[in-house]
Amino acid sequence: MNTAGPPADDAALRPLTIDLDDLAFALTWHDDYQGSSHWLNLDTGEVVFVADPGDLDSMAEDPRDDQRFVRIDAIDSWQSFRIMEDFVEQLGDAALARRLGRALAQRKPFRHFKDELARHLAQREAWFAFEHAALERLARQWCAACGVAPHWTSRRKHAAPDGES
Repeated sequence: MNTAGPPADDAALRPLTIDLDDLAFALTWHDDYQGSSHWLNLDTGEVVFVADPGDLDSMAEDPRDDQRFVRIDAIDSWQSFRIMEDFVEQLGDAALARRLGRALAQRKPFRHFKDELARHLAQREAWFAFEHAALERLARQWCAACGVAPHWTSRRKHAAPDGES
């Protein structure tokens, strides 16, 4: 992730329309073995996915050498884990909170957390809304660090279909 600090004041941020779902996906995409990457075009707001590093050499606009692009690195897994912990902490259902807390303490906590939520449809939908809001905050912070004041757009609904998060 771009580690530059945000500009001194919000007036210095450049407005840019960005698909929030695309940026949130890029911020949570972990592909440690294939070498794919995501880039934000600072002129258009488009999130560009490059599946194979070899494709960069044949692109009309190579984002590595173009000031209009900034690479979108995924957030650390501890940040995603913290979002799940925050969700558990705010739950009004103490029994479910205990079960989700135990799921997070197991090996493969992400999988166990999602499996437990699959048994509680109403809370599963609440999780998707909570996660979406948390990812929007992270995306807004990331944009500010890049000098951008985002105006969100989205082509998708915010609740994930079955089997996705």
